[in-house]
Amino acid sequence: MKRILLVILALATFGAVGRAHSQTTQELIYRARDKVYPALVHIQPVVKDYNTGELKKQAVVGSGVIFHPDGYVVTNYHVAGKAARIICTLWDKEQVQAEYIGGDPPTDIAVIKLDLSNHPGEIAVAEFGNSAAVQTGEQVLAMGSPLSLSRSVSAGVVSTKDRYFSSDVRLPTGERTGRYNLWIQTDAAINPGNSGGPLVDLQGNVIGINSRATLFANNIGFAIPINIVKQVTDAILTDGEVQRSWIGVHCQALQELEDFFGTGRNRGVLVSSIDPNSPAEESFMKAGDIILAIDDEPVSARFLEELPAFYNRIASQPPGSDIRLTVLRDEEEYSFTVTTRELGDLQGEDFEVTGWGFTVKGITRQMQIDNQLRDSSGVFVTGVKRVGPADVGGLRSGDVISQVNKVPVTDLADFILRYNELADTQEKILLTTRRGGATRLVVLSLDTEEEVRTDG
Repeated sequence: MKRILLVILALATFGAVGRAHSQTTQELIYRARDKVYPALVHIQPVVKDYNTGELKKQAVVGSGVIFHPDGYVVTNYHVAGKAARIICTLWDKEQVQAEYIGGDPPTDIAVIKLDLSNHPGEIAVAEFGNSAAVQTGEQVLAMGSPLSLSRSVSAGVVSTKDRYFSSDVRLPTGERTGRYNLWIQTDAAINPGNSGGPLVDLQGNVIGINSRATLFANNIGFAIPINIVKQVTDAILTDGEVQRSWIGVHCQALQELEDFFGTGRNRGVLVSSIDPNSPAEESFMKAGDIILAIDDEPVSARFLEELPAFYNRIASQPPGSDIRLTVLRDEEEYSFTVTTRELGDLQGEDFEVTGWGFTVKGITRQMQIDNQLRDSSGVFVTGVKRVGPADVGGLRSGDVISQVNKVPVTDLADFILRYNELADTQEKILLTTRRGGATRLVVLSLDTEEEVRTDG
């Protein structure tokens, strides 16, 4: 009987401890929610879309969190980066307008500023934590506006703190992302609309900014680590942009290739390709080189998760810096001095060629590489309006316009100037274009659109 009583007492004690633990966890969730919830922002930007050959504006939904007492909000670049107008709803359900301050497509971070001139109340500011201290299995909360359902909270755990994505992945706005950071993976529900909202630990600190929702799997979402967010937001508020250096090397994880290249474990970064006309190519580097050190500091990328740190080592150098690379090639070590260049914009500025029925953008260095263009001269056709002069003439998305009426256009400014000179003409326009290495001539009959409407 005594033994039975002891078992009953032990079970009762265990149940009480379990209930107490559950209550403690629940209280932590409430406190974390209440600490960040007032800083949560529901964002409704009207974004510009040029992909159909004409400028269209459409309303989208995203999230953000106030991180500065002056009303600065951090969100995703793909939420606010192309916005023509931004309306934000605060925790008190008051709506205010916001101004786009700056953004960084490579990390998918943007900063907007609330117009609080007519806001009757005070704003709350969330505290940034330390994503380096995040643990796999740690409980977290994802806040935001999933599927336009504002002021939502979901709970889960950190599935991994160092998920890697190839930089071939693109944002919904078209820019490449993921080259300079890893991602926090969580099973807390993150859906479209959560983008830009905070990922919060149970101490009420923001440890990440929600960015990716997977539509092909359940319980898998991703956030940008807050330490990366701190660097980006600081640069935007201080300099108006994030400035990075570039030398034109693309690398892959060594993994089991150390024996083949004779480097040993955890030593060196394998160069898989080099951009044409880049600083690395001009310094006679080659694909297959193993970079052992940057300015005598050893570097390593045995695993994919180590590549962003390597790219950041180069990107963080001031443009125009001379860096010394120690390279292993054919079992011999060499030293190369490479002068960095400014990376600049990944995507060029857009322009709607209203009277001619298409849209273009300026060609950046990254666009030249991505689209295998021979140089960055001319303008890149991003969209062609259906049943317009350009469509009837045979112009297509991806064409590069190098001349207008046989007059060369070197960049977007040149093209806009030439277009404005010819905007009122009723004559035919001759465009010299490049597509897939071949030159083509496209004739625009400017009365085509009117004729089509009349016949219809």
